[in-house]
Amino acid sequence: MPQLCIYNPKAGNGKALKQLEQIKGLFKKYHLEVDIILTQYPHHGTSIIKEISNLEKYDAVIAAGGDGTVFDVVNGLLKYHKESKIPIGIIPVGTGNSLANDIKTKDENLESYIEIIADKYTKKIDVLKAQTDNDCFYFINILGFGFSTDVTLDAVKFKMFGETAYTMSTLYNAIKLNTYELEIEVNGNKRITENLFVSVLNTRYGGGNFLLAPKAELDDGLMDVIIVNKVGRLQLLKTFTKVFDGSYIHSPFVEYLQVSKIKFSSKNKKKLSPDGEIMHNLPVEIEVLPKKIEIFSE
Repeated sequence: MPQLCIYNPKAGNGKALKQLEQIKGLFKKYHLEVDIILTQYPHHGTSIIKEISNLEKYDAVIAAGGDGTVFDVVNGLLKYHKESKIPIGIIPVGTGNSLANDIKTKDENLESYIEIIADKYTKKIDVLKAQTDNDCFYFINILGFGFSTDVTLDAVKFKMFGETAYTMSTLYNAIKLNTYELEIEVNGNKRITENLFVSVLNTRYGGGNFLLAPKAELDDGLMDVIIVNKVGRLQLLKTFTKVFDGSYIHSPFVEYLQVSKIKFSSKNKKKLSPDGEIMHNLPVEIEVLPKKIEIFSE
C-alpha cells in the first residue's frame, strides 16, 4: 500500500523545499511508494487529511516539516478520522523538530528517519487534548503560554538563524519581562500564582533542542507541566543556559508537575502556542489520551 506524505515546503525557512528531491530519492531507495502533497498555507495539512474520504488506502501518513506539520497531521487524523489506526512517520525538515528529538536515531540525518519508516516498527504514544472556550485540538509535543508564547511569536524574526531562532527569541524577550496572575486547577484543587510562563509537554524536548521536560516519556499516561513563576531578568538569563541539559527544573522559581489533567485560567487574554502554532486564548483544560496514536520509531 502507498503512504501519504504531508510535505511543508516552507519548513526550515524554506530549506525543506531544497531537500524535496533528496527525500524523493530516499523513498525510492527504501522502496517506499509515497504520494506527496505539498502544503500551501498554515494548517493546510489538516485540511488535506480532512478531505480524504478513503484514508484506508494509505499504509501510513508521513509528516515532513517541523512540529507544526506534525500538529496538523495529528489534528487531521483525530478530528476527522477518529477510528483510523494509521501510523504517523516523521521527517524533520523544520526549524523546530522537538518530537524528532524524542525518537532520535543514532544518526540524525534525514535518511535515518526514512529508514525508521521503512522498517515499519511502531510504538503507541500519548496525545494531549486541549479544550478552550470555543475549540478542541490535539498535540504531541508542547503547549505554552506567557513568556514562551511570546518567544514563539518572535522566533519568526530570527528564522534566518535556523535552529537557534528560539534561543535568539528567548534572549530578546527576556528584556521585556512581565508576569501575570494565573489560576491552576489540579484534581479539584485551585491556587493562584504570579506566573511568567507555562509549558505543558508530552515530549522531553521543546523549541527544537531545549530539554524542557527531562522526566517526560511519550507513553507514560502523564503530561509534564513546567510552571515558571516570578523571577528577575538576571536570574532568568542565568538559568537559561540550563535548559539545554534540563537542570533548570531545580531552580527555586520552577515547578515541575506530572499529571493526567490540568486547567489554567487567567483574567489576562494569554495566547496559546501548541507545537509552535499560535491559536486561541486561556482558559484551557488539558488531559492525556493514553497511547492514542502510533508513530514509527526505533
